[in-house]
Amino acid sequence: MDNKVSTRFFFETWKNVVLINSQRLKDNWQNANKFTSLIKGEENSILSSIGKVLDLEVYESDYYSLDAIFYDKDDLCPRIKENTFWFRNIRIAFEHENAFNLKLCEEISHLIITNCDLRVLVTYPNSVEEGEEMLLYFSDIIKGNRKDKEFSENEEILVIFGYESDFVWNGYIYNTNSWINIQN
Repeated sequence: MDNKVSTRFFFETWKNVVLINSQRLKDNWQNANKFTSLIKGEENSILSSIGKVLDLEVYESDYYSLDAIFYDKDDLCPRIKENTFWFRNIRIAFEHENAFNLKLCEEISHLIITNCDLRVLVTYPNSVEEGEEMLLYFSDIIKGNRKDKEFSENEEILVIFGYESDFVWNGYIYNTNSWINIQN
């Protein structure tokens, strides 16, 4: 089954789901562990809600250093034990990072070496300017990957910045020339 999700549709879905859950997120924004569990891990997490909209399953328990993956049931390896998870395809690789610093290179690295349809990073800069500087750093990392042009042409990398002050979410699609801002 081909269930390829576009960056723009993922971002719109993200914004809709976090808006519905805005009070829970705002109440826990400064508690990194609780906030992360609201994003991934809890029964009604943001990711599980997004998975329902996208008609994809979500594995939220770290898979080979990825925070979560979205998959179709057909992507599971056949004839494996029940409640085990080995995949032959990943639809969406997802990274979430509360700490906004140069260690974000690890998150982008995880994403660009993963064979999947879409790569998503959600993180929280202190300012728009700080986010823009990080996007330049991400570009330097991605341009060194042999699939750089493919990532750009197929819009396969999405970075979402969340801002606590106004509960704003900004989305950026990787492009070899410059990041495409997709707020509206």
